[in-house]
Amino acid sequence: MSSVNFLSFRELRTSTGKLEELLANDSKIIVTGNGKPKALMIQINEMNFEDTIARVNLVKLEQARREKKINLAATVKKILAEAALSESDGALSDADWDEMANLRSQTNLHREVKI
Repeated sequence: MSSVNFLSFRELRTSTGKLEELLANDSKIIVTGNGKPKALMIQINEMNFEDTIARVNLVKLEQARREKKINLAATVKKILAEAALSESDGALSDADWDEMANLRSQTNLHREVKI
């Protein structure tokens, strides 16, 4: 049965036997620093390590895409809110349009990345 365990960096240095035991039992280990999650350790072997690394990279890419989407949406909302508050009756300035075009081109470039 798979479980999740939390170990600090300090515990990793002093308890390597515990680390090996947890991984042998198919546990996932969240490594913490100052009480915050910093890394994930999972059991791999010589037969599956390349596939596992590829899958982890796909997950990290998807997380980056989501984060970029969230940041993009927040930036667009900020531009629109600033335009609404400006004296221009909510019309976007040329600089606002340029910034929106720049953001759009960044996301389009991001979509072209192939794995």
